[in-house]
Amino acid sequence: MPEASHADDAARLAAIVDGAEDAIVGKTLDGVITSWNRAAEALFGYTAAEAVGNPITLIIPVERHAEEKEILARLRRGEFIKHFETERLTKDGRIIPISLSISPVRNAQGDLIGASKIARGISERRLAETRIESTVRTLETLYRLVDQIGRATDRHSVCDAALQAIVHGVRADRASVLLLDEAGTMRFVAWSGLSDVYRAAVEGHSPWTRDSVDPAPILIGDVAASDLGALRPAILQEGIAALAFFPLALHGRLLGKFMVYYDRPHVFAPEEARLGATVAQHVASGLARVAADEAVASSFERERAARHDADAARREAVAANEAKDEFLAMLGHELRNPLAAIVTSAAVMEAGAPEPILRRSVGAITRQATHLARLTDDLLDVARITSRQIELERRPVDLRTVVTLAWEAQRHRADAKHQKVSVKLPSRPLMVWGDVTRLQQVIGNLVNNASKYSTEGGAIRLEAGTEDEQVVIRVSDDGAGISPAKLGAIFELFFQANPTLARTEGGLGIGLTLARRVVDLHGGTIEAKSAGLGRGATFIVRLPQAVGIEPSDRGNPSRPAIAGRRLLIIEDHDDGREALATLLQQIGHEVHQASTGAAGIAAALRWAPEVVLVDIGLPDIDGYEVGRRIREALDGQVSVVALTGYAQPRDRARSAQAGFDAHLVKPVTAAALVEVIDRLGAAHQR
Repeated sequence: MPEASHADDAARLAAIVDGAEDAIVGKTLDGVITSWNRAAEALFGYTAAEAVGNPITLIIPVERHAEEKEILARLRRGEFIKHFETERLTKDGRIIPISLSISPVRNAQGDLIGASKIARGISERRLAETRIESTVRTLETLYRLVDQIGRATDRHSVCDAALQAIVHGVRADRASVLLLDEAGTMRFVAWSGLSDVYRAAVEGHSPWTRDSVDPAPILIGDVAASDLGALRPAILQEGIAALAFFPLALHGRLLGKFMVYYDRPHVFAPEEARLGATVAQHVASGLARVAADEAVASSFERERAARHDADAARREAVAANEAKDEFLAMLGHELRNPLAAIVTSAAVMEAGAPEPILRRSVGAITRQATHLARLTDDLLDVARITSRQIELERRPVDLRTVVTLAWEAQRHRADAKHQKVSVKLPSRPLMVWGDVTRLQQVIGNLVNNASKYSTEGGAIRLEAGTEDEQVVIRVSDDGAGISPAKLGAIFELFFQANPTLARTEGGLGIGLTLARRVVDLHGGTIEAKSAGLGRGATFIVRLPQAVGIEPSDRGNPSRPAIAGRRLLIIEDHDDGREALATLLQQIGHEVHQASTGAAGIAAALRWAPEVVLVDIGLPDIDGYEVGRRIREALDGQVSVVALTGYAQPRDRARSAQAGFDAHLVKPVTAAALVEVIDRLGAAHQR
């Protein structure tokens, strides 16, 4: 009975082993297979007859033979091995993942005689784990992408996020993002692992056009076996073996594309294609959102700039209006003062004043009229210079002569206030290329300014020299000085550092503006320095030195004044015409008058004058036309002089084209008038 019972137990155990779902394999300590159940046949493909008696290495890959030696060593030590994951080789050559549990086998005496292996295929589990891993990686990729795109502030940030997402998500070797430019050309905006040569070779190429509607991804698993036309050599040269095009589209409109690259041929799994398409959708949405944000920000910025400009314009308008009111107040003051003196002096003369008082009145009228003329000239000059309508008459000029003339013209101001003026000039010429009249105007304005802002008995220094191939003129005083806050604005139009003092002394606040503009036209600089209020000021003019040029006398040789000429004045302003005729008659000329152009032409034909003074703004015939007709009627045997208030370069050019011999601007000084008549009279004598 015991033997029968033992046999029954063995039979039952064999049946259990043979019917088990797991592969059960027995082997000796030398690794020879001793048993092989049906599950082992199904898992490995070998029948029991084919397996039993063969070494266990029949199902172990060569690279894992060392692993079997380690297992046998552990079995000999009596160890159990549970759930050991490894790989085994099937009869048809497949490598399959399995989980092993190995137990030592002992005989009735307890001696170790072999091992029993339970093997379970884990391919499905591995596949499930892979799928879970892939899903987790995809979710991480998308979460990271959405977060980065949500925080992106420009398109480059969006594209960089796309690169990181796609490389991590599909485990690509390289990636790039290209966007359509305004011309519809694909341009690289972000990339990873691509050379400059490759980008230059493929930029601009795209499988879709701007008009493509809902373009689909293009997956190329093997570049060498694909038809990519002329681009394939460049792609292969870059070491790219597989690539994919994913369109960036929003609402059916193509924005660009992103691409992934593999260094080996690649089989694109459906999950990878779906992930690429999902990433593309998020990137396209991110680009659209950034563009919208930029448009809104730009709109806000334009609105802010417009509001700022409007506020600035409003402030400028208020400042301009205040400046206009201030200027009109100054102008009224400056005009009324000399006019009052002229009117009062004229009344004194009409009252039959004694000779000394009469001379003082004449002198006052002369000074105030000269002052009015200077104000008018300054206003016209600053307008012409500001609009760049002035032309300089450049020639070699010795600045020593200019400084001397300017000082002499302003001497009376300093003498009237008992101011001490020192003039320091070098013995050698200070040559520049310049306009004598304009440079004299600059220095005269600076000297006038120094006198105006200096007290009774103050000191003024006027000096000139050379520094670093420049001619330098300095005008200094110990007067009112300039506050540091106003130094930067001292040359601005109508600016006055001390308006109260300026009103007392006279001036419109344009002298320094004129000086700066004239110096600029000469290629020089002018600056003001002051240690502060009450500590005087210094104005420094620097002009390019004319090297290697000596002064020359360009004036006419002296000659005696020529009197007794026949003169005709054609002027519609009765007071001005009669005053001018009286002056010329006192000099000794024979003078006739006409108040219209027609009357003037008739007088010229009747009387044949030597010199005709013609006002341009006549009431009936244009003064230019009057001059032309007179010259034609007298066969050019007459000199015609324009006497006008028009003083711009185009006015002078027009009078020259009309055949006028000279152009005099009102008010003209007696000296200038006599000089022109003498010169033209001398020409007739020859």
